Amino acid sequence: MEQVSTAGRDRAIFDRVTPSPLVRHLFRGAIALTTLAAVASCGARTGLFGPEPSDTIVDASVVDTSLDASIDARDADVLVDAPADVIEEPVGCVPGTFALTLATPQLMFVFDRSGSMEYELTSNNPAPPGTPSRWSVLHDALAQTMTPFSNQIAMGARFFPVRNANAYDPVAACLQDSQGHAIAPGLGKANAILDVFAQTSPVGGTPTAVAVALAAQQISVGRAVGRAMVVATDGVPNCNASLDHTTCTCTSLDPLACAASTSGGTNCLDDVRTVQTISDIFGTKKIPVYVVGIGATGTFANTLDAMAMAGGRPRSGSPKYYAADTPAEMTEAFTIVRDSVAKCSYITPSSPEDPDDISVVVGGKEIDRDPSHGNGWDWIDQAFGHLQLFGEACTLASASNVSGTVSCDRDE
Repeated sequence: MEQVSTAGRDRAIFDRVTPSPLVRHLFRGAIALTTLAAVASCGARTGLFGPEPSDTIVDASVVDTSLDASIDARDADVLVDAPADVIEEPVGCVPGTFALTLATPQLMFVFDRSGSMEYELTSNNPAPPGTPSRWSVLHDALAQTMTPFSNQIAMGARFFPVRNANAYDPVAACLQDSQGHAIAPGLGKANAILDVFAQTSPVGGTPTAVAVALAAQQISVGRAVGRAMVVATDGVPNCNASLDHTTCTCTSLDPLACAASTSGGTNCLDDVRTVQTISDIFGTKKIPVYVVGIGATGTFANTLDAMAMAGGRPRSGSPKYYAADTPAEMTEAFTIVRDSVAKCSYITPSSPEDPDDISVVVGGKEIDRDPSHGNGWDWIDQAFGHLQLFGEACTLASASNVSGTVSCDRDE
């Protein structure tokens, strides 16, 4: 910008003629403030980094943005040192009828804190004074649905990007908080999660893939736990500078934010890496991932659909993710997730080798297995006897009215 180059020229001239270090320091501070004011006064080019002028972004082409390397340097040893899942012995198959017990519920949230979370729900415009922002509506929905269950569900949360991210720097805009700043799942954690909304503000990009990978590391390794994750985001993932900025799908509303800048890769759609990360968490760790899309998701709704499908807990209708375009819809989405984890995840002490060699009974009524997860039951982790109820079966279930009859006969 012209204002920035003028400030730089004035500073160079002043350095040549002013011998006093103290005066020079004060003058440089004044120039810095002038420069920031000039940047702020420029017309906002709105992308998922929030309002930012694309010509002030530094070159990020040398940044290694593979899934591990794109993590904040403070987390450099987290992936290496994180314990692998404890693989207890599978429950095995014992014929008979058994009462199924509720799994201990554990829920890990992954919350989008990018700059656009300051927008109103119904448009990609900053929320005017007196109008709730996506950030405030998310807070209120959580307070209403999760606070009453704080001592019944072990809850944790990771917010992305890092608190106080620098939206004008593609590296700083995409950093993650250290594991110490994330909230590990535990009972009584609802207020600690809600406090983050009051203590921090939305800013920066949308580094979803790395945030989800880090959050999954803080989920319990015990297989008798009803584990689940929730990704709540108002946009699609970006922050992968290794993508080709000249050919990628740009997530910014500014058409020049990707192709015209060597650091434009950070604004590229990072859908492949994010979907694969979620798929690995569900497929390998057996942790279902719910996806809640907040506000106007526009042309990128198909990416959120793909994320929801990869997480193993899509909606039966369209869209596949839980669309939260109103406060009521957001509250409903979190209620569904809460009940699925707290009321409908069960453990059986006997697991057949054939997934259909068990009959599940809820309140005296036999329930069909439903791999589509519309209405019935399905395995979450068959080898360890973990299954979940869906639809009406979930509604009818209680802590004492679910049983299963297991057959261990196999055709030779």
